Amino acid sequence: MFLEKMSDFFDTRAKTYDSHMFMNLSLDEFYEEIAKCVSCNNPKLRLLDIGCGTGIELSNLFKKYPNMSVTGIDISQQMLNMLKEKYEEKEISLICGSYFDVPFGENYDIILSTYSLHHWNEKEKIIIYEKIHTSLKEGGKFISGDYTCKTKEREQFLQSEFIRLRKKENLLDGEFYHFDIPLTVETDVKLLQDTGFVDIKVVKEWEDASIIISKK
Repeated sequence: MFLEKMSDFFDTRAKTYDSHMFMNLSLDEFYEEIAKCVSCNNPKLRLLDIGCGTGIELSNLFKKYPNMSVTGIDISQQMLNMLKEKYEEKEISLICGSYFDVPFGENYDIILSTYSLHHWNEKEKIIIYEKIHTSLKEGGKFISGDYTCKTKEREQFLQSEFIRLRKKENLLDGEFYHFDIPLTVETDVKLLQDTGFVDIKVVKEWEDASIIISKK
Protein backbone atom coordinates (compact mmCIF):
# COMPACT_ATOMS: atom_id res chain seq x y z
CA MET A 1 0.00 0.00 0.00
CA PHE A 2 1.32 3.44 -0.96
CA LEU A 3 0.45 6.35 1.33
CA GLU A 4 -0.35 9.61 -0.46
CA LYS A 5 0.17 13.06 1.00
CA MET A 6 -3.14 14.28 2.34
CA SER A 7 -3.38 17.33 0.08
CA ASP A 8 -2.45 15.32 -3.01
CA PHE A 9 -4.96 12.60 -2.18
CA PHE A 10 -7.87 15.03 -2.06
CA ASP A 11 -6.68 17.31 -4.85
CA THR A 12 -6.72 14.42 -7.31
CA ARG A 13 -10.20 13.31 -6.19
CA ALA A 14 -11.90 16.70 -5.94
CA LYS A 15 -13.96 16.39 -9.13
CA THR A 16 -15.33 12.97 -8.24
CA TYR A 17 -15.66 13.46 -4.48
CA ASP A 18 -19.37 14.32 -4.38
CA SER A 19 -20.41 11.40 -6.57
CA HIS A 20 -18.24 9.09 -4.46
CA MET A 21 -19.91 10.21 -1.23
CA PHE A 22 -23.45 9.94 -2.59
CA MET A 23 -23.29 7.14 -5.15
CA ASN A 24 -20.57 4.89 -3.75
CA LEU A 25 -21.13 5.46 -0.04
CA SER A 26 -24.87 6.35 -0.14
CA LEU A 27 -24.56 9.16 2.39
CA ASP A 28 -27.79 11.01 1.59
CA GLU A 29 -29.24 10.13 5.00
CA PHE A 30 -26.03 11.16 6.74
CA TYR A 31 -26.08 14.68 5.30
CA GLU A 32 -29.80 15.04 6.01
CA GLU A 33 -29.14 14.14 9.65
CA ILE A 34 -26.28 16.65 9.84
CA ALA A 35 -28.67 19.39 8.70
CA LYS A 36 -31.19 18.38 11.37
CA CYS A 37 -28.49 18.70 14.04
CA VAL A 38 -27.72 22.31 13.16
CA SER A 39 -30.04 24.59 15.10
CA CYS A 40 -29.46 28.17 16.15
CA ASN A 41 -31.59 31.12 17.25
CA ASN A 42 -29.42 33.43 15.19
CA PRO A 43 -30.73 33.42 11.57
CA LYS A 44 -27.32 34.73 10.46
CA LEU A 45 -25.38 32.14 12.37
CA ARG A 46 -21.60 32.04 12.22
CA LEU A 47 -20.40 28.57 11.24
CA LEU A 48 -16.88 27.19 10.98
CA ASP A 49 -16.52 24.09 8.80
CA ILE A 50 -13.18 22.34 9.35
CA GLY A 51 -12.11 19.87 6.70
CA CYS A 52 -14.92 21.30 4.61
CA GLY A 53 -13.86 19.67 1.34
CA THR A 54 -16.31 20.44 -1.47
CA GLY A 55 -18.93 21.62 1.01
CA ILE A 56 -21.49 18.83 0.54
CA GLU A 57 -22.77 19.39 4.07
CA LEU A 58 -23.49 23.08 3.39
CA SER A 59 -26.19 22.52 0.76
CA ASN A 60 -28.96 21.58 3.21
CA LEU A 61 -27.72 24.12 5.74
CA PHE A 62 -28.07 27.03 3.34
CA LYS A 63 -31.68 25.98 2.78
CA LYS A 64 -32.28 26.38 6.52
CA TYR A 65 -30.05 29.42 7.04
CA PRO A 66 -29.64 31.21 3.70
CA ASN A 67 -27.89 34.14 5.38
CA MET A 68 -25.44 32.19 7.49
CA SER A 69 -21.79 33.18 7.43
CA VAL A 70 -19.36 30.32 6.78
CA THR A 71 -15.63 29.97 7.27
CA GLY A 72 -14.23 26.83 5.65
CA ILE A 73 -10.81 25.30 6.21
CA ASP A 74 -9.36 22.48 4.12
CA ILE A 75 -5.92 21.25 3.12
CA SER A 76 -6.95 20.72 -0.53
CA GLN A 77 -7.13 23.78 -2.77
CA GLN A 78 -8.90 21.80 -5.47
CA MET A 79 -11.66 20.80 -3.05
CA LEU A 80 -12.05 24.44 -2.00
CA ASN A 81 -12.30 25.47 -5.65
CA MET A 82 -15.22 23.07 -6.08
CA LEU A 83 -16.90 24.49 -2.98
CA LYS A 84 -16.48 28.05 -4.19
CA GLU A 85 -18.13 27.22 -7.51
CA LYS A 86 -21.17 25.77 -5.74
CA TYR A 87 -21.80 28.67 -3.39
CA GLU A 88 -20.31 31.68 -5.17
CA GLU A 89 -23.17 33.94 -4.06
CA LYS A 90 -22.96 32.98 -0.39
CA GLU A 91 -20.98 34.62 2.40
CA ILE A 92 -18.10 32.17 2.62
CA SER A 93 -14.48 32.69 3.59
CA LEU A 94 -12.18 29.84 2.55
CA ILE A 95 -8.75 29.03 3.94
CA CYS A 96 -6.42 26.45 2.43
CA GLY A 97 -4.25 24.91 5.09
CA SER A 98 -3.99 22.45 7.96
CA TYR A 99 -6.44 22.98 10.77
CA PHE A 100 -3.56 22.25 13.12
CA ASP A 101 -1.84 25.43 11.90
CA VAL A 102 -4.57 27.78 10.69
CA PRO A 103 -6.11 30.08 13.33
CA PHE A 104 -9.81 29.31 13.66
CA GLY A 105 -11.01 32.69 14.86
CA GLU A 106 -13.59 32.82 17.62
CA ASN A 107 -17.19 33.36 18.70
CA TYR A 108 -18.74 30.84 16.31
CA ASP A 109 -22.28 29.66 16.94
CA ILE A 110 -21.49 26.25 15.48
CA ILE A 111 -18.36 24.42 14.42
CA LEU A 112 -18.92 21.52 12.08
CA SER A 113 -16.74 18.71 10.79
CA THR A 114 -17.89 15.88 8.52
CA TYR A 115 -15.79 12.93 7.38
CA SER A 116 -12.51 14.64 8.17
CA LEU A 117 -11.26 14.00 11.70
CA HIS A 118 -10.88 10.23 11.32
CA HIS A 119 -7.34 10.79 10.04
CA TRP A 120 -5.96 11.63 13.49
CA ASN A 121 -5.05 9.74 16.65
CA GLU A 122 -6.11 10.66 20.18
CA LYS A 123 -3.16 12.96 20.85
CA GLU A 124 -3.76 14.85 17.61
CA LYS A 125 -7.52 15.01 18.04
CA ILE A 126 -7.30 16.57 21.50
CA ILE A 127 -5.30 19.43 19.95
CA ILE A 128 -8.07 20.01 17.41
CA TYR A 129 -10.82 19.72 20.03
CA GLU A 130 -9.09 22.30 22.21
CA LYS A 131 -8.96 24.74 19.29
CA ILE A 132 -12.62 24.09 18.55
CA HIS A 133 -13.63 24.62 22.18
CA THR A 134 -11.74 27.91 22.35
CA SER A 135 -13.28 29.15 19.09
CA LEU A 136 -16.92 28.56 20.04
CA LYS A 137 -19.03 31.21 21.71
CA GLU A 138 -20.33 30.33 25.16
CA GLY A 139 -23.13 27.83 24.64
CA GLY A 140 -22.00 27.15 21.06
CA LYS A 141 -22.05 23.64 19.62
CA PHE A 142 -19.55 21.36 17.94
CA ILE A 143 -21.10 18.85 15.54
CA SER A 144 -18.90 15.98 14.37
CA GLY A 145 -20.12 13.45 11.81
CA ASP A 146 -17.43 10.93 11.00
CA TYR A 147 -16.19 7.41 10.56
CA THR A 148 -16.06 5.45 13.80
CA CYS A 149 -15.08 1.88 14.59
CA LYS A 150 -16.85 -0.56 16.87
CA THR A 151 -14.08 -1.92 19.07
CA LYS A 152 -10.99 -0.68 20.84
CA GLU A 153 -9.06 -3.56 19.26
CA ARG A 154 -9.92 -2.33 15.77
CA GLU A 155 -9.03 1.23 16.74
CA GLN A 156 -5.61 0.15 18.02
CA PHE A 157 -4.97 -2.09 15.01
CA LEU A 158 -5.57 0.74 12.51
CA GLN A 159 -3.27 3.10 14.36
CA SER A 160 -0.55 0.43 14.56
CA GLU A 161 -0.95 -0.30 10.86
CA PHE A 162 -0.56 3.37 10.00
CA ILE A 163 2.64 3.56 12.03
CA ARG A 164 3.92 0.38 10.34
CA LEU A 165 3.25 1.74 6.86
CA ARG A 166 4.90 5.06 7.62
CA LYS A 167 8.02 3.26 8.82
CA LYS A 168 7.98 0.91 5.84
CA GLU A 169 7.83 3.81 3.40
CA ASN A 170 10.33 5.84 5.47
CA LEU A 171 8.00 8.83 5.70
CA LEU A 172 9.04 11.90 7.63
CA ASP A 173 7.24 13.12 10.72
CA GLY A 174 5.40 16.39 10.30
CA GLU A 175 3.87 15.48 6.94
CA PHE A 176 0.20 14.48 6.64
CA TYR A 177 -0.55 11.25 4.79
CA HIS A 178 -3.94 9.81 4.00
CA PHE A 179 -4.95 6.80 6.07
CA ASP A 180 -8.18 6.20 7.97
CA ILE A 181 -7.75 5.66 11.72
CA PRO A 182 -11.27 6.11 13.12
CA LEU A 183 -11.75 5.95 16.88
CA THR A 184 -14.58 4.32 18.77
CA VAL A 185 -17.49 6.52 19.83
CA GLU A 186 -16.49 5.91 23.45
CA THR A 187 -12.95 7.19 22.84
CA ASP A 188 -14.23 10.28 21.05
CA VAL A 189 -16.70 11.10 23.81
CA LYS A 190 -13.93 10.75 26.41
CA LEU A 191 -11.69 13.14 24.45
CA LEU A 192 -14.51 15.68 24.19
CA GLN A 193 -15.14 15.43 27.94
CA ASP A 194 -11.44 15.87 28.66
CA THR A 195 -11.45 19.00 26.48
CA GLY A 196 -14.21 20.56 28.55
CA PHE A 197 -17.27 19.99 26.36
CA VAL A 198 -20.57 19.35 28.12
CA ASP A 199 -23.95 17.93 27.20
CA ILE A 200 -22.28 15.47 24.81
CA LYS A 201 -24.80 13.44 22.83
CA VAL A 202 -24.37 10.67 20.29
CA VAL A 203 -27.41 11.55 18.20
CA LYS A 204 -27.04 8.98 15.41
CA GLU A 205 -25.01 5.84 14.78
CA TRP A 206 -24.55 3.69 11.71
CA GLU A 207 -22.38 0.62 11.26
CA ASP A 208 -19.22 2.65 10.60
CA ALA A 209 -20.13 6.26 11.37
CA SER A 210 -21.69 8.45 14.02
CA ILE A 211 -22.82 12.00 14.71
CA ILE A 212 -21.88 13.58 18.03
CA ILE A 213 -23.02 16.98 19.30
CA SER A 214 -21.09 18.70 22.08
CA LYS A 215 -21.71 22.02 23.80
CA LYS A 216 -19.27 24.57 25.19
